[in-house]
Amino acid sequence: MVVRSIGIVSAKGGVGKTASTINISAALMQMKKSVIMVDADINASGLGLQLGMFHFPFTLNDVLENKAGMLEAMYIHSSGMRIIPASLCIRKAGISRLPRVLDDPSLEGNLIMVDAPPGMESNSQAVLKACTDVIAITTPDLPSVADVIKSISAARENGCNILGMIVNRYNRHSSEQISAKEIESACGIPVIGVVPEDRTVARGIFRGLPAMFLNPYSPASVAYKKVAARIAGEEYAEKNLALKRLLWKFKR
Repeated sequence: MVVRSIGIVSAKGGVGKTASTINISAALMQMKKSVIMVDADINASGLGLQLGMFHFPFTLNDVLENKAGMLEAMYIHSSGMRIIPASLCIRKAGISRLPRVLDDPSLEGNLIMVDAPPGMESNSQAVLKACTDVIAITTPDLPSVADVIKSISAARENGCNILGMIVNRYNRHSSEQISAKEIESACGIPVIGVVPEDRTVARGIFRGLPAMFLNPYSPASVAYKKVAARIAGEEYAEKNLALKRLLWKFKR
């Protein structure tokens, strides 16, 4: 059995991997897909925190140490999203067993979205070995693009299927950034999503909710929906978007 697992990766921290994992998963859930999020950043867990979840009797760390099963370490967010978090405490845990853990029979029939740790160390490499697919995340600045090129190279070396890249926090009015086309050319993989600067994402983190559920028609939410549709192999179509945004504004 091979469970489809998608690693959200980047060699640089702070580019929005966790927020992207949450919002792509939320968009897939709205498309009636069965999704489980896994926080593989076992040294600096953030997935649960961004969802406003703090109490975890069992975590991925326990599963990796054979102290708990996957179902014991799975939690359901108030939105219905499912998460297997990493420990919020500093705990040493080898992640080399992650490929076996993600192939657990209890996960069969689900799409696993893996929030990978930043960097190029052994834990990041283990995520690449464990996932069937990867999506690289970058922001439109030179340091981030230079680092994401390293992630893409490592993914190729590990035989990962690279679905593409998301350019996060893009400001179409700014001339002081690298364009999506330039990033695509430099990295040699397609840009499958351009997520604009959007306060809805920060509001979602503050409230412990995906931006998708705060405002499904915000610019970032629409961008994440497009990525989710691409992952699912479906066409994205949002009719009367301007009208929906106006009506949602009055609804709020």
